[in-house]
Amino acid sequence: MAISIEDVAKRAGVAQSTVSHVLNGNTHARIAVATQERVKQAAAELGYRPNRLARSLGRRRTDTLGLMLTGLQNPFYVQLMESIERIAADVNYQVLLDAPPAHSGWNRQHSKLPGWPIDGVLMWAHPGLTVADYLGAQAEQLPVVYLSGQPRNDDASAVYFDVHGGAREAMSHLLLRGSRRIGFVYPYDWVVEQDDEPRYRAYQEICAEAGIEPLLIVTERREETRHAGLLAGLQLAAMPASRRPDAVLCFNDIIAQGVFFGLRREGLRVPEDIAIVSFDGLDEGQYLDVPLTTVLLPGDDMSREALRLLFDRINLGPGTPTEQVVIPTRLIRGGTA
Repeated sequence: MAISIEDVAKRAGVAQSTVSHVLNGNTHARIAVATQERVKQAAAELGYRPNRLARSLGRRRTDTLGLMLTGLQNPFYVQLMESIERIAADVNYQVLLDAPPAHSGWNRQHSKLPGWPIDGVLMWAHPGLTVADYLGAQAEQLPVVYLSGQPRNDDASAVYFDVHGGAREAMSHLLLRGSRRIGFVYPYDWVVEQDDEPRYRAYQEICAEAGIEPLLIVTERREETRHAGLLAGLQLAAMPASRRPDAVLCFNDIIAQGVFFGLRREGLRVPEDIAIVSFDGLDEGQYLDVPLTTVLLPGDDMSREALRLLFDRINLGPGTPTEQVVIPTRLIRGGTA
């Protein structure tokens, strides 16, 4: 049986209106500190939880945000989700996650958000995608901020990592350490089919500038997993030494870890035989036998900026100027390159 405000009021020996003022943080009610503490203690003892739906009917706010991600196979998205939830909770917002499997993409059948009462949406999306593609007419009423690894091609509010700049820094680092046969390991065909994919674009640019022949290695399993990377590592190890790259730029850390294990399984040394650089900056990459060299994508910085923009749009309403914020990346030099 759900605990009500009436139950808390009886336990604390106060009026229901007093409980409402205290638990809703109404400082204008001028309630004695001792009474506030008694109400909070009673609520804690009874395990009271506010009815968010009932509160939203009167306030026209749900204190709930939608978060649309592209699947959670990559731990980076899990870390980003946790960061957003933690920062949102600091201002008493909860986050409703919508994360269909990455291999299936999004469509209306997969999405869980349509019809849910939410105040706004954060969406990780390729620049060509919009919330309206999945939420339909509901999106017209919602403040939205997009998250990505590259700029939007419209005037929507967005926060994105400078992945292109990070990829150029990673490639330049490989050149400086003497690598001349650099491969690019990626998980999906669309990565090289889309001209604007920032990692691949930077890889092509640096190869052209340095006079290096590109070497593309798509994972046998089209997914972002350690196993897919492991198979790519075994494939690299099986190449004749004369054709094998002396370094690889991996699409992300989770694939790079698999590549590392595949190379080591076949007796190749990292970085002496093949150097590895990747993207994301996952903590677990630093616990390999040889810590991973990776381009850090600072999720906390993205989360703070994205929520700042979204709350501005929620609080200021229609007509709020759009803004696009770029989050710098940086190369963490581990032992793999």
